[in-house]
Amino acid sequence: MAEKRKFAALAELHRTQDEAETPLLVKEAIGHATDSVGEEARGRGRPATGKRSNPEWKLYSHFLKKRTQRAAVARLQAADDGRDLSDVLQELLENWLKV
Repeated sequence: MAEKRKFAALAELHRTQDEAETPLLVKEAIGHATDSVGEEARGRGRPATGKRSNPEWKLYSHFLKKRTQRAAVARLQAADDGRDLSDVLQELLENWLKV
C-alpha cells in the first residue's frame, strides 16, 4: 500500500510540473515550427551527391580477406585518381559478367 502512495505522489508531482511548464512549451513549439519552415526552404546539410544518394548504387555487405582489402585500398590511395574500392569492385564484376 505504501508503494502505491509513493508512486501516486510522484505522478502527481510530475503532473503539476507539466501543467506549470505547458505555456512555455507551447511557445517553444510554435517558435520551432516557424524555424523549421525557414530551414526547409534553404535546405539542411550538404547536397546529396554521393553514391548513397544515387539510386543506381546500393549498399551490400560482402566478405573480403583483410590483407586483400588493405592492399587494394593502399594501391588506390597511392594512385590518387579519385576511385575507391567500390568503383574497382564494380568494374571487376561488370567485366566478369561479360565473359
